[in-house]
This record gives sequence, C-alpha cells and structure tokens, in this order.
Amino acid sequence: MNVPVVTLGGDLVANLDVTPSSKLEDFREQLCEVVGPRLGNVTGAADLRPRFFHCGNELLPGLPLIAAGVRTGMPLTVVVTAASRVVSSSSDGTARIWNPETGDCLQTLGTVGWERCAVVQNGALRAGREMISAVFSQEGKFVISASADCTAKIWSVEFGELLHSLQGHRRRLRSAAFSPDSSSALTASDDLTAKIWSVESGECLHTLQGHDLEVVSAVFSPDGALVMTASLDKTARIWCARSGQGLQTLKGHRWDVLSAVFTSDGKLALTTSEDRTAKVWCVASGKCLQTLRAQGPRFLSAVFSPDGTHALTASLNPVAQIWHVETGKCLRTLRGHQNSVHFAVFSPDGQRVITASQDNDAKIWSAESGECLHTLRGHTEALRVAAFSPEGRLAITASDDHTARVWCAETGEHLRTLTGHEDALLSAEFLLH
Repeated sequence: MNVPVVTLGGDLVANLDVTPSSKLEDFREQLCEVVGPRLGNVTGAADLRPRFFHCGNELLPGLPLIAAGVRTGMPLTVVVTAASRVVSSSSDGTARIWNPETGDCLQTLGTVGWERCAVVQNGALRAGREMISAVFSQEGKFVISASADCTAKIWSVEFGELLHSLQGHRRRLRSAAFSPDSSSALTASDDLTAKIWSVESGECLHTLQGHDLEVVSAVFSPDGALVMTASLDKTARIWCARSGQGLQTLKGHRWDVLSAVFTSDGKLALTTSEDRTAKVWCVASGKCLQTLRAQGPRFLSAVFSPDGTHALTASLNPVAQIWHVETGKCLRTLRGHQNSVHFAVFSPDGQRVITASQDNDAKIWSAESGECLHTLRGHTEALRVAAFSPEGRLAITASDDHTARVWCAETGEHLRTLTGHEDALLSAEFLLH
C-alpha cells in the first residue's frame, strides 16, 4: 500500500510503498535518509531525530501499520525532535552517555578504576572507585557525577571533557545534582555536609553544616530557591540555596532518613526512613502533615506524582504502593514482583508506574487501576533503577549485570541493550528536555 509522509505544515516528504504488516523499524532508515537532507540547514542536524505520527499517535517499534490504523493513502506526519540521550554510572568508575535509539555509546566519562584514592568508610579503607551517580543538567550541556573518591565532577556532554573537579568533601559522596537553571551544583557527603558549587567556576559557594551524621541525599527545589538534605541523624533539613542558611529541620522520624524530595510546586516534601515510614511535610512551616506506614519492612524509595497529589513507595517487600497525599491513605498496592522493589517512579503524565526489583525484572503498571501492564524481563541480575523517557515513550533499566536496557514503554518490547560497563550499574536516566 502507498503511505504518504508529510510535515506538520502538510508538505509531502516521501511516499512509502509498504505492506499492512510493515513495522516502523522496517522503513525507519529509509525515511530518515529522505528526511535527513531537509535538515541540512538546521544547526546540529546530526543530533536530531525524526518521529512519525498517525492521527496524533506516535508509531511505536514492533507495531504493524495496520494495527496502528494506517491504511493506504493515509498520511504519516514526521516531527523532528532533539535526539534522546541516556547517562549511566557504574561501579567500574565511569559514566557513559548513550544514544538510546541506536544503543551507541557516545562518551565515556572517566576511566575504569580511575583515581583509586583511599576512602575511610565505617572505619575501613576502601578504594574510591564507584561512580555513584551521574545526571544531566536541565538543558543537556553538562553531566555531574558523584564518586566514592570524595569528589564530584562536571563534564561536557558534547566532548566528554572534564570541566571541573569539585574537591572539598572529606568522605565519599552520596549524590550530586544541578540547580534547575544549571548555574549551581549540589553535593551530599558522608562527611556530614552538603555543598553548593558554581558550575561556571567550580568554586564552592556554601557548605551546609548542621547534620550530626552522614548526609545521604541533597536536592534543589523546582525553582532552585531551596535545598533539602536527608541524613542518617533522623532528620531532613531545608536551606536557602542563595545564602546557605538553614530554614527548617524536619524532625519526627525515629531512625535514619534515607531520601527527601519536593513536589513539583515546591510546597511539600516527602521523606523515607529506616523507621518503616514515609512522611509528608509542609516546606514553609516544617510541619509533618501525613505519615505513611509500611506494612512490613522499610521503604526503599518514595516519590511524588507529577501533580503532587499522590506518593509512590518502593519497599523491601516485593510491592510498591500508591498513596493519597492529602489523606495518607494507601490507594493501591502493586503486587507481582518476587523480591524487594528497589525503586519506583511515575511516568511524566502520572498515568503509569515503573518498578525495578531485586528479582531481575521491571514492571510497568497502570497508576489508576494498579494492573500490571508489562513485565520487562531480560536482565540476569538485580535491577537498581528504572525510569521513563520525558515523553513516556521509552523506559530504561539499570542492573547489576553490567548493562542497561531500553524498552518500549507502550508495548513492553525490549529494544536494545547498552553494553560497555565492566561492573554493576548504579544509576541511569534520560535527558529531560
């Protein structure tokens, strides 16, 4: 059958001669060859990605044209977007930047086993090898990595060049992140402090002191005005990002606080603890509004839904749970994993949930019904994290089996495996643009 391909403006780009059973992967390369020359006058055209839509719905890999509703003479619309990127970090001491559409490794940040300085942890010396996390800046120009060698490092995404080594912490780092405007960076460390840095100069702007034990996470508020830290001293703290001044201490947990996150409007905070609870807090007053209680072992992670009305917890039990933030009521329990759920997160539209488990699988669920939509099976060791792409079309999983895998989030189909790391992956995320 003949299928025309047009731009959003209606201009004809190509005519495809395909069969009803043809799939996107059968003709994508042919289409890209036709579309490519039209991008020649666009800056960075080599880094752009054509996407194809029918009646407003994107064509997904593995789906026959006839199943997508395409018939002879019906047009496909091509939309060109910036190519997607994934960054992963590993116990092998490196981070890698990938093209998830092709599986190609574009940059390797660091070298395997790099800077094996001696780090004191729990009274013992250990090699500072692990690259604990790596995340993109908002606009995708930089990556910041946190390492067990007591440093964070800022890298150029385009060239893989080391721009700044942020030195000043005395013990291993737990996390590193950029401010929303990418002008500042934030690190959390076992040395009981968090630090705010200038991305431009690499200079330390503020050291956030006040916790009595290790600081295990630190995040900026969505507007960049605040910082929240979580500590093993049973508290979380809220700070002014501009001055470094402490504003609130969130007290109420009986054991170590393991994580802390803001809602998208920055008005609420959510913490998890070894005391088998998660707590919802008012950021302005520091008051605890709700306590979410695990019906078994402790929570391992907790996040808000995109609209801030629900919370999602993952636990040492083989379940994840969705909670109503205002009432603290558990609405749905997601059952199906055979071992601990290490991590869970909502899709960007809040309609789905993805979970990563010790049982080597990830699962995609309906947030509304709690039904398991897809089981993502193929890893041979435990999963550390899972995430959706910004538009929710793809999913990424990171595993102790040294690989990350890219999946079609709509169908659950395995698309490609990202290979190259020489040890367990500790993080993986998409560029959020």
